[in-house]
Amino acid sequence: MLKREKKLEREIAERRIRKLLELAEKTKLENYELAKRYVELARKIAMKYRVKIPKELRTFCRKCHYPYRHDRVRVRVRKRRVIVTCLNCGYVRRFPISKRSKSRFLLDRKVEELK
Repeated sequence: MLKREKKLEREIAERRIRKLLELAEKTKLENYELAKRYVELARKIAMKYRVKIPKELRTFCRKCHYPYRHDRVRVRVRKRRVIVTCLNCGYVRRFPISKRSKSRFLLDRKVEELK
């Protein structure tokens, strides 16, 4: 019995996930159902090979798996949060807006002083 190369499998899975989500972004304006299918396939691959979907590519609803599209999503900013509402299923997703850390603030101040 051959031993599986899990590291190689995960690398291939990451590439496929990236490709599928890029295709979903390109086709979401022309064929919304096809874009949803691409997202579903990417999620299945991610679950099977236990790979996280990159944050910059998580532009789809967690409940209905449709990619976010300008006419099918509502974005609001309230009390240090970005609230994204999917207008297909009504799912609400909240992203915190973090404060600038004190060390980052001091670093920016030093940079300004040097100018």
